[in-house]
Parts: sequence; structure tokens; C-alpha cells
Amino acid sequence: MTHYTGAVPATQRITDWRVQGACAGLDPERWFPKPGNAIAVKAAKSICHGCPSMLQCASSAFTRREEAGVWGGLSEGQRTAIRKKYTLRQLENPALLEKAVYEALHFELNPLQTLRDVWEENTMPLPGGHIGWRGASASFSFHGIPITPKQISFFLDRGSKATGNVRRSPECPVVECIHPRHLMDTEERRQRVAAERAARAVTDQLAA
Repeated sequence: MTHYTGAVPATQRITDWRVQGACAGLDPERWFPKPGNAIAVKAAKSICHGCPSMLQCASSAFTRREEAGVWGGLSEGQRTAIRKKYTLRQLENPALLEKAVYEALHFELNPLQTLRDVWEENTMPLPGGHIGWRGASASFSFHGIPITPKQISFFLDRGSKATGNVRRSPECPVVECIHPRHLMDTEERRQRVAAERAARAVTDQLAA
């Protein structure tokens, strides 16, 4: 096994939280799926989410700076996002750790909530017909998939995932605006530039 760190020894004291872990006795490889294997990641996380040792496992992973694998129900990307938001010293606080973990896993642990629910609960009208985001985080994990408010806005409006980065159109002056009609993905920006160039070429030909 290439990613397994050996951090979970074969024998532990009865009081060790790892003895009570839902993964005890199972093949550790299941928690180190190949990158991009969303089905395997989801399967591993589903076991973690019902584990009585989930928070202790997550805490241990942060302490050891685990980069690979699923630990405490958190994927590699989710742990990275938490480390960017909090310092390791802050994560030593059990209450803050619990808050960070459950925020990251909120949508996975509440599967009945849809993107439309998230949109309606977290958006607010802004002056001038703009739309803002009242949520506490600018990015989060929805059913294990990292997503941003702008990506939600784009998807709900267009009915498909964005290509590349989603950004405000040049005409929208409000930095925090996530109105779907004020957003463009990479492909839409490319098409717009191409259309503007074609229009200029026609204008130049007529003026020649």
C-alpha cells in the first residue's frame, strides 16, 4: 500500500479510541482510495460518519498532518480547507474542532438538503438588483464535493456545471454579488471575447 502511514498500530490499549473505531478490523486500504475515485471516497466516508471515534480520528489526522486518505470522515480536500481556515493550535480546542468538522460535513450528514435549499437559505437581496451570500463560509463541501456560492448560482441557473472559474461579469460592480445573470464561467468569457473580436473585425471591414 503506497499511502498508508502505519499510524494505526495493530494493537492498542482498550481505552484507545481506535479500538472503538468503525474501521477497526477492516482493510486500511479502503480509506486510501485512488485520487478521483469519488465512489470509493464516499464509501469510506459513509463508515466514518457513523463512527463514535470520528472526531478523535480527525483530531489525530490534523496533529500528524495527514495529507492522504480519509480520516475522521474528512477527505484530503476537506482537511486542506480546514487547515487554511484554522491553525493547528486552534484545532486542538475540542469545541472548535467539532465545529470545523461538522461544518465541513454538514451537507453530507444532511443528504436531503438540495442545492436549491442551500441557495434559498443563504442568499439575500442587495441594492440595485444584486444578490449576496449570507452564509458563514465562501466555500464548503456539498455531499463531499467542494463548491462555492458562485458555482451554485451558475449551476442552478444554467442547469450544468461551470467550466473553469466562475467570476463576475465586467458590468457588475458589486464584489460580493452572486446573481447568476452577473456571472460567467471560463467558457462563457471565451465566447464573449471571440464574439467581440468578430464584431470588431466586421466593423473594421466596413470602415475600410
